[in-house]
Amino acid sequence: MSADTGADLRARMAALSPAKRELLTARLAEQGLLHHLDGGPERVEAEPAEVTVKQESLWRAHRDGDDGDFHHVGLVCGFPPDRAPEQVMRAVRRAIESYETLRGSYVAAGSAGVRVRVHEADDIPVERVVAASPDPAHAFRAAGQLALRDGRSPFRLDRPPVRVRVLDARPAAVLLTVVAHDIACDRYGLRTVLLPALYGVPVSGRLRPRDVAHWQRHSLVSGVIRQQLDRSTARLAGSVPLDLPDSGDRAGARIPVRIDGATGRGLDRLARSTGSSLFAVLLAAWGSVVAEFHDRPETLVGCCTSGRHRPELGGVLADLANTLVVRVPARSVAGGVESIRRARDGLTAALGDGDAPFERVLAALTGADATLDQDIRVRLTLDEEDGTASLPGCLGVEDVDFGYAKTSLSLELGIRPGRGPAGALAYRPADVSREAATELTGMLHARLAALSRATG
Repeated sequence: MSADTGADLRARMAALSPAKRELLTARLAEQGLLHHLDGGPERVEAEPAEVTVKQESLWRAHRDGDDGDFHHVGLVCGFPPDRAPEQVMRAVRRAIESYETLRGSYVAAGSAGVRVRVHEADDIPVERVVAASPDPAHAFRAAGQLALRDGRSPFRLDRPPVRVRVLDARPAAVLLTVVAHDIACDRYGLRTVLLPALYGVPVSGRLRPRDVAHWQRHSLVSGVIRQQLDRSTARLAGSVPLDLPDSGDRAGARIPVRIDGATGRGLDRLARSTGSSLFAVLLAAWGSVVAEFHDRPETLVGCCTSGRHRPELGGVLADLANTLVVRVPARSVAGGVESIRRARDGLTAALGDGDAPFERVLAALTGADATLDQDIRVRLTLDEEDGTASLPGCLGVEDVDFGYAKTSLSLELGIRPGRGPAGALAYRPADVSREAATELTGMLHARLAALSRATG
């Protein structure tokens, strides 16, 4: 659905009777499309300097310098050896000129605030590194190590927190590494906005991160985001995040989670029969397992989204990712299929209010002044194919693993076409024991296998 379609839909809604408007609103909510009923961000003719709520939270945590790699995103991508490094560097330079987030720094504004400052493109260094290699796999490993070192060198936020290098590994390949602090960009933006631009695939969009921040700030006062925030906090009233230790040590460990093809097909069937999605089924299973393990009637799970549900946000290179907070009951409270329905309904409502910043939602529940992803404690991500594999001339794209866990317990899965999802249970050993994480993984596998045999 395009932005123009959304405007047309709003006009048609205004002409409907109240009863029909209510019915159509309910249908849109079921599909997570309520955002098409209100105006979204627009290009601001002036030069706003606002930052988003998430950027402000990250700046407050790291204004004196970050601690290296725990709030970073990075990737390595490959170009064929017949593409000269100079060509890649020119493409990078064009991207730096086009996308303000690659040139933005974050500085204090007054006694408590923060604003963004946009630098000139020539101020941003792009380093060329020569490391000849006859083997593409070896070249990718070398580039990954280079990106890892870049990530573990702390950023200063009063300078653009993005590091870009072009690695001349011919005859094997020419590689590009990009490492950015979360305050500047998220993984989804790097893969679906920046990479297509570097490979010559046009990405539509005229909004800047500052436009989105300006809209968010004003809408939080009295607009649609204020309404979404109020609904979200009312819906979750009385719930609190799981009480897990928080040592501050974000180093992570992983236990593999693999769902075989038969189980995956069974979960897909169950999703269809309950009018849900695979994500809702996984959410119900994961949340109920965590709740039962900790002897709780329910648990709050942070569900990671790209934050780009509005069409006009698709071409914005920034950290727009948002975490939706969903209440999931234990199986003792709601059986397998009923748990899925409750998770589906909670997820649908959260998607309908998907502009409400996670930081404000959780702060309203906990009374905390500032929050980060870790404060939700339990998290779920499900990555799907993002199109990077089909970029013309792309030899591959690899994410950089910085070896941390975003939260105490995080189920991180990816879709494998024709097979079941696979990934890992990521956890923080300083907060969760290996024995507990292993037991949770076993319970999850058993729960998914049982659900795959259930009927809706």
